[in-house]
Amino acid sequence: MKVCLVAGSHRKNSQSLKVGKFLAKTLEAKGIETLLLDLGGSPLPLWEPTMWEKDSEIKKFWLEYSAGFSSADAYVFLSPEYAGMASPALKNFFLYLTGGDISHKPGLIITVSSGMGGSYPNAELRMSSYKNTRIVYIPDHVIVRHVESILNSELPEGKDDEYIRARLNYTLNVLVEYAKALNAVRQSGVIDIKTYPFGL
Repeated sequence: MKVCLVAGSHRKNSQSLKVGKFLAKTLEAKGIETLLLDLGGSPLPLWEPTMWEKDSEIKKFWLEYSAGFSSADAYVFLSPEYAGMASPALKNFFLYLTGGDISHKPGLIITVSSGMGGSYPNAELRMSSYKNTRIVYIPDHVIVRHVESILNSELPEGKDDEYIRARLNYTLNVLVEYAKALNAVRQSGVIDIKTYPFGL
């Protein structure tokens, strides 16, 4: 099994990336292969309509950038909250995706906040990012609040740190089980993205 994680912050060495690295390490300890994409350290150019052209330069760039992405069985999307919204880098990332990349695979939304925020990016991603990508968000999500004060060491440094580690571990376990279950849906033969490439 393989899980791809996308750290959606614009910043290099971001707190979203820190959480992503913790999640990748947790998954790898369970024997699960991971791929971590960092939109801050390796930013994508602004999406443009030439992505629809087969041999365009931006299409070639994307195919190289996203190597291994579509072969994952499940996805984790990490977003900071910018002015009450999901990060523009992550929203731009979703524009690059086609129905065939992540369709009918489970997705987990994790939002990151330096304070008590973080709920709005979850609502925003659930509302719009699934339409043409066909990602299936699991019911669980996690908001990592006061992120600077947790996940900074090998062992928890307090009750909040201990709680969020346990909650993240639990939610990853749920994601893995959804990945197993949705594989049967994709193998069923009922999925027809060629005829119905866009959601309604």
